[in-house]
Amino acid sequence: MRWSACSCSPSCSAASPSCAAWAETFVLQQTQPLIAILLAWIVLGERRRPWFWPTAALALVGVYLVVFAQDLAAPFSDLQHGRLEAGLYALGAAALWASGTVLGRFVLGKLSLTTTTAVRFTLALPVLIVIVVLQYGGSAFAHYQTPDILPFLGIALIPGFVSLLLYYRALRSTPATLATIAELAYPVTATFIASAPPPYGFNQPLFLPQFIGTGLLIAVILILNYTKDRTPPVVVEEPAAA
Repeated sequence: MRWSACSCSPSCSAASPSCAAWAETFVLQQTQPLIAILLAWIVLGERRRPWFWPTAALALVGVYLVVFAQDLAAPFSDLQHGRLEAGLYALGAAALWASGTVLGRFVLGKLSLTTTTAVRFTLALPVLIVIVVLQYGGSAFAHYQTPDILPFLGIALIPGFVSLLLYYRALRSTPATLATIAELAYPVTATFIASAPPPYGFNQPLFLPQFIGTGLLIAVILILNYTKDRTPPVVVEEPAAA
């Protein structure tokens, strides 16, 4: 299920904005931390102190300020014209991403981080290929050419495989309830990368609420990391000696 979650969640994330309900998509996907916290309680037995909840809410507010800096009221007006299909895709993506975080933490108790990353690649790739073929047919890969192989390989290895190794290395010693809050940094990072000049970004302008939101999220992550219970890293189970 872990590998299915990692494979299908990008598809749901991509399908939801295509329904022309972007604000609805983002707002509903912010249920991901809540779902992850619930699953961590059920699957991993993680418990958080009462003050964790308002702190996590501050993190969500921070991300909201970053994404909707140009018009903070946009989601409330757009949600009035939301579409059920977009909402279902967004909730599906949130649930799958959340389960991926929790089950990843669970799997690391049985497999090494290298094995976990390798298995994710080898099992998730066929699932993604099937999804692409089902959505777009056999012509989905027709426009790719031989020179595209090396750039795609670089993307798969550096921001893909290496980043996953670092992610799983941190997840071994980080409760899933805290990891899911740290994952909110993704839209923040994407926003600031997009502000870089071409060819590295799109030269998008930055607004004051984005700096405030980024500061809020960083402060929450630092506070949670400083005050968390010092849980030991997940120990990989060694096979019993014969």
